[in-house]
Amino acid sequence: MKDITTIRITKSTHKEILKIMWEIQARTGEIPTLDDALQEMLENYKKKSRK
Repeated sequence: MKDITTIRITKSTHKEILKIMWEIQARTGEIPTLDDALQEMLENYKKKSRK
């Protein structure tokens, strides 16, 4: 079993993460999780910060 934690976010942040999930689904054809969306955001952040 994966190590799981709970986070609190605002409704507006949740709405934005759902948009990212929809983009992932459109791109991959698979149903992503919130974790998938957060992982993608982190990867993009890391790429951007290296520039």
